[in-house]
Amino acid sequence: MIEKLRKYVNLDRLGARIPVPADAVTALSLAVALVGVYLTWVGWPAWPFIAVVGALDVLDGPVARSRGTAGRPGALLDSTLDRYTDAFILLYFYRSAPHLLIYLALLGTFLISYVRARAESLGLSMRGVGFMERAERILYLFAASIVGLFVEGALAPALYLYAALVNAAAAYRFLAAYLALKR
Repeated sequence: MIEKLRKYVNLDRLGARIPVPADAVTALSLAVALVGVYLTWVGWPAWPFIAVVGALDVLDGPVARSRGTAGRPGALLDSTLDRYTDAFILLYFYRSAPHLLIYLALLGTFLISYVRARAESLGLSMRGVGFMERAERILYLFAASIVGLFVEGALAPALYLYAALVNAAAAYRFLAAYLALKR
């Protein structure tokens, strides 16, 4: 999904205009997500926090590339903090959805990333394999949070669908990697 955005927006040029290091952009994304947990629990809507986190997530890589600081340490920091951020975003819905549903959504969300990381550590290229990549997950939850504001009772079904999609995506990615390794 980010690759499609790159066709229309020069993210690296935009990243060059951001006056802070990429690791700070990544940390700011985590901070916004964490503050969002408290604020959504006291009544703020989730969508602004999801939007800011998503924008920062899109920009940290271009900032690193534009400054010549892209590398493995930053990639590790980004991937690790992204998992915390994913968990915090799902906590936005903790008070308005069954807790087991949030757990299942978190499980699938984490497994998508884990299967990719594990398969790539075994020498496979998992780029573009499957669906519900991080940008798609953030956009989905952003849209669900907005729809939930305007359509009474729509948020829970949207979260059930999210949980089903992320777990199906994790299973699909696992199966693709497993079959590739068996060849």
